[in-house]
Amino acid sequence: MSAPATERGRRTRDTIVRSARAVFETRGFHDTTMSDLASAAEVSHGTVYTYFDSKEAVLAEVCRGLVAEMFATIRVPDDLRSDPVARIEEGNRRYLAAYIKHARMLEVVEQAATTDLHFRELIEDLRRVFVDKATGTIRHFQADGLVESSLRPDIAGPALVGMVESFARRWHDHEQDFEPEQVVGTLTRLWARAIGLPDQAPASRGARR
Repeated sequence: MSAPATERGRRTRDTIVRSARAVFETRGFHDTTMSDLASAAEVSHGTVYTYFDSKEAVLAEVCRGLVAEMFATIRVPDDLRSDPVARIEEGNRRYLAAYIKHARMLEVVEQAATTDLHFRELIEDLRRVFVDKATGTIRHFQADGLVESSLRPDIAGPALVGMVESFARRWHDHEQDFEPEQVVGTLTRLWARAIGLPDQAPASRGARR
């Protein structure tokens, strides 16, 4: 649907989107109704339909903000790019923090993806970004002579992202009481060993473990 023409309309639409996230996280996708979204935003049922024609459209807008925030969060600062282990460590730290923060909404999107191709593609696009970053990092290390050229980045990248994603999911689902920096350090060591980097704990975190 078209964007609101007035400032008041934009504020109302933004309120619906902001409040919708809490509703989806609480009720899940399938049990959320447009009436729930209207009540949470404290607007009429008809007002929600003024800006969105379905709850799928509302969720898509929530996802737009979620994806933008995740992408901004996971970018590793330039001053860490010269140290391969520190680069991997910070990438893992940022990914885990972003995943845990948004885990419930990611679950909601996966619920929607069971019946809506758009959300299935959104999840795949999001994963593809992480895989492309990992693959690019490995290729960069190979160009610098840090990783053997025989390693297939297009195989190692998806495998390593899958390892971190799978752990993050289980960590969130089972609420296991791991110390976050120990998790980051362990995953970083596995990542580094898997691609053949020197066997060392990240220097900035070694004293804590």
